[in-house]
Amino acid sequence: MNIAFALPPLLVDPGSSEGQRARECIRKCALEVGRAKMRPQGVVFGIDDAFHPRASKTANAIALRALLDCLINLDVIILRAYPNTPKLYESGVFYKLMPSEAPWDTTPIMFRRGFTDCKSLVAARIAELIIAGKVAMPVFRNIKDGWGTMFHILILHGNGQWECPSSILGMHAAQEVPYYSMA
Repeated sequence: MNIAFALPPLLVDPGSSEGQRARECIRKCALEVGRAKMRPQGVVFGIDDAFHPRASKTANAIALRALLDCLINLDVIILRAYPNTPKLYESGVFYKLMPSEAPWDTTPIMFRRGFTDCKSLVAARIAELIIAGKVAMPVFRNIKDGWGTMFHILILHGNGQWECPSSILGMHAAQEVPYYSMA
């Protein structure tokens, strides 16, 4: 399976310090999930051991966590380069379930489009929290149905509180309401 991340020009520029940090983050993720290829507008991760019908929950969890950590770290790089970036909840972005083949959005791409799904919302919010010196981590649950496995991403704060940016930003479909557990 291929998973693409949509990146702003800053992160694909190998001559910028941000681009170099982004490439290091991407290299680290690629070592955990399989491989990565840089493209003019992002990166594509090739993942062979996860996200297919025979993949184990463990393989899916390892790959998903590596991808989420990478997206969070890329958003941290962006927020440090552009400290005046609007906060997620003040940006006007709203939740919308994206097709599985849609690229994962870094903050500038998400803001430009105006909507995205849970993984990009959580990454953007955790990046904000990291910049603010707070502790938070992505946590996910999954549901298997006749169509495959659906994942939902939430935030677990260092104080044990849960946050669901998707719900805050418009997710109301009953099948997507999160069940708060460490799946």
